[in-house]
Amino acid sequence: MLTEYSEKIGASRAAAMIREFLHSRWFILLVAGLMVFSNLFGWELPVFYFYLFFGILIVLFDEDLKALIPIALCCYMTISYENNPAFNVGTSGFYDPAFKTQLICIIAIAVALIVTRLVTVIRRSERKPLPKLIFGFGALGLSMILGGLFSSFYSFKTAFFGFTVILSLCGLYFLFYYGVDWKRMDARYWAFVFTAIGGGLLFELLGMYVKSGILFMEEVDSGVLQTGWGMYNNVGCVLAMSLPAPLYLAYTKKRGWIYTIVSVVLFAGLVMTQSRSSILFGAAVYLAGVVVLLVKSGKRERTAHLIVFGAAFVVALLIVVSLWGKLVVLFSDVIARTFDGQIINGRAEIYRQAIEHFTINPFFGVGFYQCTAFRWGSLGKDAFLPPRYHNTLLQMMATGGIFGLVCYLAHRLETVMLFVRRPSMTKIFLALCILPFLLTSLFECHFFSFGPGMLYSVLLVFAEGETLRPAPPQEGKEAEKE
Repeated sequence: MLTEYSEKIGASRAAAMIREFLHSRWFILLVAGLMVFSNLFGWELPVFYFYLFFGILIVLFDEDLKALIPIALCCYMTISYENNPAFNVGTSGFYDPAFKTQLICIIAIAVALIVTRLVTVIRRSERKPLPKLIFGFGALGLSMILGGLFSSFYSFKTAFFGFTVILSLCGLYFLFYYGVDWKRMDARYWAFVFTAIGGGLLFELLGMYVKSGILFMEEVDSGVLQTGWGMYNNVGCVLAMSLPAPLYLAYTKKRGWIYTIVSVVLFAGLVMTQSRSSILFGAAVYLAGVVVLLVKSGKRERTAHLIVFGAAFVVALLIVVSLWGKLVVLFSDVIARTFDGQIINGRAEIYRQAIEHFTINPFFGVGFYQCTAFRWGSLGKDAFLPPRYHNTLLQMMATGGIFGLVCYLAHRLETVMLFVRRPSMTKIFLALCILPFLLTSLFECHFFSFGPGMLYSVLLVFAEGETLRPAPPQEGKEAEKE
């Protein structure tokens, strides 16, 4: 912002160095590293102050809001188990007045700066067409806010929660659609961000294993794998969404086999989350990404990728053979839940209740707070975070009725059309990142959880950013490899 009002400041060596750092991969790694540090050691406030400082640099010295993307995505995953408000009622930092006051101030300052910067970016940039997903998001948000209308269940609380859900799903989409110069965006930027997030989650997962003591349990319960912003299913979902990112980098960069190794390590981490739906759909998406990578790569690159996958298979086989007994114990809970007839992990009662609630008010549903068949953590009945039905379609039916389901399908149709128009390799890998989120949400409630929704929002805006380029993005060995 300062650079636009003072050519001297904009042309200064200091401003150029700041912009170079903000646009570098080192900055992405730093933001992800701070996320891990906060999550493992409970230093949320210091990390939030660092993020605020970076945000000030972005607003004052950068041309647009591109560098804000990794900060926006990592913020949610900074929360430590010690400060998890669902499992540490009364002791979490979020119940401390000083903590809450500082957090509110940080958020208020950040919002004010971002809005101010967004206004200047829009005013000085070329006029953009309406976002392609605006009507679907608008309808979906309206259905969430109106869920339970014309019934005794409708209240400000359920409308406000619906507003927060749709904000998490589309807030970053609209912010970065207008706040980023997509004509100058590096087609690989999203992949670097999601690869860094996936790597950061491996360290958070290690922390979950250490703190839970699960490796030393004689009777393993995977439910002990908790972190501050979710449980093993949430971590599994985000890891599954991150898997295609290093495969895309492996396709677009020289010495791409390095990123193939990264993808293998992330997949191993996904297995260690013990989240069945994430492992199932993440593995399917990963396999699809591997096939695309091998088919589209040149002969030399394909050979290097195959060597990596072959070596990974041998290492995995050696680990399974040498640690078979320990692995059987470690994954005993997953194995038991898979083969004891409870394929959907006791969700039958939750689904039955969803259908029952749909019949109460078929057109507008019953809102977000009527599910009693499931509750996560130790939150009371009056908590803001409601129990949910663990299936996107049933959730929309129960929460918003026929109106809600139709609005969701309209949004889904818009997103499909976004990827079908002007297809590219970039869009293929972006779609592979989104698929685990949508598929696991058929058995979990990720679509109505704030963190994964924000990642979904950013992936969509990058897909739309492809359509804002003056010509179809050039891809392939000569165009994108460096």
